[in-house]
Amino acid sequence: MEKETFTVQLALVDALPVLFFGIAAVALGLKLRSVLFFIGALICLMAGAGKVLWKLLIALKDKDVPFLGAQLRYLMPLGFLMMLLGAVLSDRTQLKTLLQAAVQMPSALFFILGILGLIGMILCAKKFDRRDIKGNWIEQIINAFAQGCVLLGVLFL
Repeated sequence: MEKETFTVQLALVDALPVLFFGIAAVALGLKLRSVLFFIGALICLMAGAGKVLWKLLIALKDKDVPFLGAQLRYLMPLGFLMMLLGAVLSDRTQLKTLLQAAVQMPSALFFILGILGLIGMILCAKKFDRRDIKGNWIEQIINAFAQGCVLLGVLFL
């Protein structure tokens, strides 16, 4: 049984969490003043943009570039590791201030909702094939919700 192909609409919905993440990462990077954090965020953004491009190429040209669809699994963890290191190695006073603000309302509520959304994405990744259209729609709606919540949490810091 042949699976449906990606649509431009799905690729554009996939771009929303990438955009939300980018804004949140820039806002956090500005607060932390960490070059390592920015480099990690850039790697994560490139990974997300690569997956969006992969879906657009499939939707517009019916061309599958497997590297663009699979690289997220490798670049995203590397980017997050660099962001974590950048945060840990940043100014301790600034980091402590941000962590204290993160557990205050409303930021804490948005971060909790974001974490629940990220758990939902992990479950989707285990359940759905990367080319399953229904699974992709579900995952991208959850991802947009999760990244939107994280962005709101960061903006309220």
